[in-house]
Amino acid sequence: MKAAQRAGMHVLLICLVLVGLGIVMVYSSSSVLATIKFADSSFFLERQIIRAGIGILIMLVLICVPLRLWAKLSPYLLLAGLGSLVLVYFFGEGPAKRWLPLPDLLSSFSFQPSEFVKLALVIYLADVLVRKEDEIQDFKTGFMPRLLLIGFVVGLIALQPDLGTALAVSTIALVMLWVGGGRSLHLLYTGLAALPIVGLSLYFSPYQLKRVLSFLNRGDAQGADYQVSQSLLALGNGGGIGVGIGDSMQKQQFLPEPHTDFVFAFIGEELGLAGTLSVIGLFVALAIHGFRIAREAPTRHGFLLATGITLMISVYAVLNIGVVTGMLPTTGLPLPFISYGGSSMFWNLSGIGILVGVARDSSAQPHSWQGSRQDRSFVQKSL
Repeated sequence: MKAAQRAGMHVLLICLVLVGLGIVMVYSSSSVLATIKFADSSFFLERQIIRAGIGILIMLVLICVPLRLWAKLSPYLLLAGLGSLVLVYFFGEGPAKRWLPLPDLLSSFSFQPSEFVKLALVIYLADVLVRKEDEIQDFKTGFMPRLLLIGFVVGLIALQPDLGTALAVSTIALVMLWVGGGRSLHLLYTGLAALPIVGLSLYFSPYQLKRVLSFLNRGDAQGADYQVSQSLLALGNGGGIGVGIGDSMQKQQFLPEPHTDFVFAFIGEELGLAGTLSVIGLFVALAIHGFRIAREAPTRHGFLLATGITLMISVYAVLNIGVVTGMLPTTGLPLPFISYGGSSMFWNLSGIGILVGVARDSSAQPHSWQGSRQDRSFVQKSL
């Protein structure tokens, strides 16, 4: 069995383990809330199982899609993503107006355009960075057009407002630009130029500014820091091995919306340090095997596609866990495969399907590219 095929099987297994754990933790953390709001303790559980099942079916189908088809579809997927981001300004629903309504038949599901566009952008950049390989180091003709496109996508997300997702997507995209051959100096200037824009976003979004200020000045445990404080209490209460599945105290309405962004805190409370380290270990293992698939990809397009998808999942995992443990300001980002939510589940599982598809192509085709200096450096450092 080839290295890429083994890595693909490992990625698939890790993903399924995380999805299974997520279903258990969504039920355990949300049962009290579901009983209070819907008189049904399994309300969120049933929906998460359905979404996970559909997502896994989609993933299995996408494994069989040839890589060349993603290159052809990439501009259309990105246009669809941009269109959905525009539509959300007119038809957005939900607490933050970030979800598009679906037909009555699919009313129990949700569609969050920003979750779709992050994958569409990865697919598009993987294609365009191959086609523009000889131009990407030139600032005007190669780097700037890609940067403007990324800025447009990120800007639409930030205006929702959703600064957390905007920063996550921009991080993924800029790393892909570097891996794809972009100059480090150009990326440095881009980061510096983005700082005033982030400042303006915080200025015009008081709740975002409040999150950052509360992070810099911890202490308001009953106010701005309430959610993080309760999260840390849950992690501390879990100790080494946890209080046991279903025995969490924080789910008794102490930690708001426990099954979404802060589900990792319940893993810490019910499964203890052993549980949290195991989850972190699974994400690290997924990243390692994802980058191994990238290294063994038969083409440079496959390398960039596998790298981008691995980054997409890893960045979200790092940011979510960083928020729950109090090391980062609150961003509102879900924990991949574990947090409750349809859009995140569907598009992350779709990404895994494409990633395993790269591994499948690697087993069927000979390795035909040498890689740039950035390619080799990134893979070596990642592994």
